[in-house]
Amino acid sequence: MATKKSITDMLAQKKEPVKTFEQVEKAKGGRPKKEAGEKAKENRFAVYFTPTELSIVKLAADSFGMTVGKYIKIAAMRSAKKDSIS
Repeated sequence: MATKKSITDMLAQKKEPVKTFEQVEKAKGGRPKKEAGEKAKENRFAVYFTPTELSIVKLAADSFGMTVGKYIKIAAMRSAKKDSIS
C-alpha cells in the first residue's frame, strides 16, 4: 500500500526550475527542419488512366528506363514545347 505524504514533505522535495521558452525549443525532439531546397514540391497533379492506358504508359516508360512519373513529365514538357513552337 502506498504511504501518505504530508504537505510539508511534498513541499520539501526538490523541484525542477522553470524552463524558459528558448530552453524548451532547443530541447524539442523530432526531425530537424528541412533546408530550402529540400522543401516539398509545390505543384502536384493526378492523372487517371484506364488499365489499358496505364500498361501502355508503363511499357513506354520501361523502354526508356524511366519511372512512369518521369515519363509523363517529359512527355508533357515535349508536348508543351511543340505547341509553343507551332
